[in-house]
Amino acid sequence: MMKKFYLFTILTILLHGCAKNEHITYAEKNGLSFTLGSDLTTGDSIVFSFVTNAIQGDRDTIWVPIALTGVPAQSDEPFQLLVAASSTAQEGVHFKLTETVFPADKVTIDYPIILLRSSDLIDETRKLRLEIAESDLYTVGSLSSDSFAGIRIQISDQVIKPSWWGFAEDYYYGPYSNGKYRFMIEVCGIADFSSTVLNYPQILNYRELLKSALMEYEKENGKPLRDENDQIITI
Repeated sequence: MMKKFYLFTILTILLHGCAKNEHITYAEKNGLSFTLGSDLTTGDSIVFSFVTNAIQGDRDTIWVPIALTGVPAQSDEPFQLLVAASSTAQEGVHFKLTETVFPADKVTIDYPIILLRSSDLIDETRKLRLEIAESDLYTVGSLSSDSFAGIRIQISDQVIKPSWWGFAEDYYYGPYSNGKYRFMIEVCGIADFSSTVLNYPQILNYRELLKSALMEYEKENGKPLRDENDQIITI
C-alpha cells in the first residue's frame, strides 16, 4: 500500500512539473555570426586589391554572409556592427557600411560592404576588422570553424606577382614587374593572363593590344612607360 502511495506522489509531482513547463517562454536573444560564402571563402579574412580585381571605378562592393542563430523574426530588425579599434581603414575614406537590418523570416543574409579606392591604397594596405556588436535584439551567435564573431578585410590598390606567372608568361609578356602587371590589368580589364586560362589566340590578341597601348602612351607622353624599377615596360 505504501509503495502505491509513493508512486502516486511521484507521478503527481512529475505531472505538475510538466504542466508548469508548458508555460515557459524563451526570451533569450537571437545570435548573429559571420559565416563562409559569397566573398568570404577561406576563414575569417578577405584580401582585396582594386588592381587585381580589375576594378575600373573608384569603389567596389564585397558581400559577407551573416547567419542567424535562433528563431527568425517576424519583422525586419536592426543589428549593429562594430569597427574594431585595431582597424587602420577609415570609414568614409576606405569603406562604407550599409544599412544593418536583418530581414524577417531569414536565417542568412549577404551583407554589402562598400570599399573606396583612396589614393593612399597604392602605397599602403589598410586593415578593417568588423565584429558583431551586442544590442537589445542580438548577441554573438554560435561560433565554429566556419562561423566567426568578427572578420578581417585587407584593402589595397597594389599588385604582387601572381603565383601563375611563370616561364610561359615571361615568354609571352616579358619579365615580370609590378608596373607591367598593373598596366596589363588597366588596359585589358582582366587580372589572370595565365596560359592555363587564356588560349593561344587570346594571348596573341592581348599582346597586340598591350603593344598598341604602350606605343600610344609613348606618343602622348614623349617617353616610354617605365615600371617601379625605372625599367622600360615592353611586351
